[in-house]
Amino acid sequence: MYDFKTHIDRTATGSIKTDIAPESVKDSGLVPLSVADMELQVAPEIVEAIKQAADKGIFGYTYADKEYIDAVRSWMKTRHSFDTEGFKLITTNGVVPALRFAVEAFCEKGEGVVIQPPVYMMFKSAIETAERRVVENPLIFDNGRYVMDYDDLDKKTAPEDVKLLLLCSPHNPVGRVWSKDELIRLGEICKRNGVIVVADEIHNDLLLNGAEHTVFAMLPGMDDISITCTATSKTFNLAGLSCSNIFIKNETIAEGFKKAADRAGAGLVPYFARSATIAAYTQCAAWVDELNSHIAANFELMYAFIEKELPMLKVIRAEGTYLAWLDMRALEVDDNALEEIVLAHGLALDEGYLFGSGGSGFERWNLALPADILEKALLQLKTAVHKALSLR
Repeated sequence: MYDFKTHIDRTATGSIKTDIAPESVKDSGLVPLSVADMELQVAPEIVEAIKQAADKGIFGYTYADKEYIDAVRSWMKTRHSFDTEGFKLITTNGVVPALRFAVEAFCEKGEGVVIQPPVYMMFKSAIETAERRVVENPLIFDNGRYVMDYDDLDKKTAPEDVKLLLLCSPHNPVGRVWSKDELIRLGEICKRNGVIVVADEIHNDLLLNGAEHTVFAMLPGMDDISITCTATSKTFNLAGLSCSNIFIKNETIAEGFKKAADRAGAGLVPYFARSATIAAYTQCAAWVDELNSHIAANFELMYAFIEKELPMLKVIRAEGTYLAWLDMRALEVDDNALEEIVLAHGLALDEGYLFGSGGSGFERWNLALPADILEKALLQLKTAVHKALSLR
């Protein structure tokens, strides 16, 4: 049994989540539920591997050597049935930089890149900062569940100047784990229209209640049009080590992507990331299983609380990730007022509008934390909602 109960004090560590949280949140004593890293201890096997690496006393330039590559490929095969033989493995300092490299490599300025909002805000940022054009194919919210709009996708990817689609799989923030049939349909449209699919599969190990993740590149004929982005960062709470693993089979795509990454000097493996990744992928499968059970229990806690105490709100049933998508539109307030309401009660959440079209009136919650912290945050939410309703 692993420890998912201990509270970790992250103040004065340079934590983006903790040290620059709003003052109202710091004063409340609540943990911010915004930034998507965990408030859970890293697996002890990883900590020990990092300690042993530190004991060497030299932290020099490091690359993806055979031991590292074998560990990564083995995990993909055993955990996801993804045989990466024939795929080039390219390391980058994060999935977000990888998205930017793909955008720069395969789109000229002004050309289009498709995203499916509401979606992780850095998708749009990766496109806009590269001076490429955002093309939205919004998800459809159908009876409490999000689905893809394939007719719209076909129209949006048909123009010759639309070159790329950024696929979030599993999806952040709505929690969908796309089925094989859904991905095949998306892939067939993109292949017919000559669009490369960049699959951000960073949440691929975080699966709930029997959900099964399908690696997009494993689908028939899709390995030739895909870039698969993976990392230990979400699964093992290693975001601060800045290391991701990108799989590409098509030689032309791989060459173009690597050139873009090399221009940014992003091909090395951070020293401690090497040891952490090897340990994670060779020793920590049981830890991930227990983590998923813990996250699933936190989701159930939240579902039950909202249903009983705040039935006017709705939590979207998640199939994957540790991110809950809470529909607060029943409060009938604009986004600025909603943000003020939750902040005034010590809750630092990710505002739904940050995720683009369809996100207004929602809040994203990070549930990768001890259960008692979540319980406290939910009680604060109840107070905030009742206060807001009383002022109407």
